[in-house]
Amino acid sequence: MDPRLTPANQNVACFSLRGQIEHTNFVEGQNYQVNVPFVDLLGAPGGERTRQLIYGSKVKYFGENDGWAFIQNTYDSYVGYVPGETINLDTNKTHIVSAPLSHVFSEPNVKAKNIVTLPLTAKVSGKTVENGFLETELGWIPVRHVQLKTKFATNPVEVAKLFLNSPYLWGGNTSLGIDCSGLVQISMLLCGLSCPGDSDQQLAELGQNLDVGTTQEKGDILFWKGHVALALNERQVLHANAYHMSTVIEELSEVVFRIKKQEGNEIIARKRLLGELHE
Repeated sequence: MDPRLTPANQNVACFSLRGQIEHTNFVEGQNYQVNVPFVDLLGAPGGERTRQLIYGSKVKYFGENDGWAFIQNTYDSYVGYVPGETINLDTNKTHIVSAPLSHVFSEPNVKAKNIVTLPLTAKVSGKTVENGFLETELGWIPVRHVQLKTKFATNPVEVAKLFLNSPYLWGGNTSLGIDCSGLVQISMLLCGLSCPGDSDQQLAELGQNLDVGTTQEKGDILFWKGHVALALNERQVLHANAYHMSTVIEELSEVVFRIKKQEGNEIIARKRLLGELHE
């Protein structure tokens, strides 16, 4: 079993694993959600960040020890630890933030006090609109920065462009810091597509392999060992990378040359999503 996706630790295990692993404490996970703008999902209490979870993300909660909640992200099945105060019981959400970042205000007025800032894909609930703002459980958010959570983008590349010049952050999932697989995952999420969190998983699950010699198209996904990029067109890619410490558009030939020179790695797969996602 992939430990990244297996909801079990020394204290507790998900009931769904009964018969698959040995444990003395199987439990049903409770439906919770993230209640802060974003939080690091850690591989161990106080350990390294594996991914980030965004406000309104649904998780399964299995228990808490010493202030650390053991959870599983519903979207990509990643397991890990977050501070217990960063999650609460699940509630219904109606809208999703569609801007890279959006302020939430105390009143429906651009001059009002900003209460909190939410990243792309944060989920909120609201129905009252006044003066161009949607009233949510947190405050008032510009209607131009949200969309119904049932409405999806049509091309992951257009979503990824929202992150141009965002700083690189290992395990990051926001415009304040994002990595290569996080960029792909967030771009797929806003298009209503399932997408795992790491590039090796994305290689295994996303799209269909392209034959050698197939012309590269917008939206194709290119994989190296430990790295992934989105094709912008026939000759360019868009990716978050540690060389620039940023999300950039580059000539594919330059990326291929640099990765080969620095790491000795070549492209191991080119994959394509369903045709309706391509313009």
